[in-house]
Amino acid sequence: MKIPKYIFIIIVTFLLQSCAKDVDFDQIDDASIETSYKATLVYFDLEPIKFLDDYNQEIIWTSDYVAANINDASRDYLERVEFTVVTENSFDRSFVIQVIFYDENGSPIYQLNPSIYIEANSGKTTTIIEIPQTEIDIVYSAKYFGFSITMSNSGDGTVLSGDEDYKLNLQSSVELFFNFRKI
Repeated sequence: MKIPKYIFIIIVTFLLQSCAKDVDFDQIDDASIETSYKATLVYFDLEPIKFLDDYNQEIIWTSDYVAANINDASRDYLERVEFTVVTENSFDRSFVIQVIFYDENGSPIYQLNPSIYIEANSGKTTTIIEIPQTEIDIVYSAKYFGFSITMSNSGDGTVLSGDEDYKLNLQSSVELFFNFRKI
């Protein structure tokens, strides 16, 4: 059986039209790309000698800071900031760690809350602190991220000595979450 040429053309035309759909080029306005960037900040092992002065007297406080190299060009797209601090403490003392942001002159401008409390003789502990959305712009004002570490007094009046085998291990990172979309 032979199909007439005009019926064949009608069938092909019908198939092509039913498979085609209008393209909405305005959909690109609704597109967004979500991504994150994670940067290591500070990693250290503190031994008892770091909490002793030149006269072997206890120093209950120490600090360290690193440059905050965050590009201002992404400000409109930053949606969330999380600081992660992983600690492990073999000291028989507890510690309090505060994460502080500093300006270009080294003056404190912001402190993450809550402070991180580390139990004496604690295993590996992970603490995640998120900056509230309303305060997220402070990340772009900070030139340095700092860590202030305060050691508790011993309960029995003993003093550390430099030859003890204690360690406070701290690893930290910051993760920036972006949503690149049309503004």
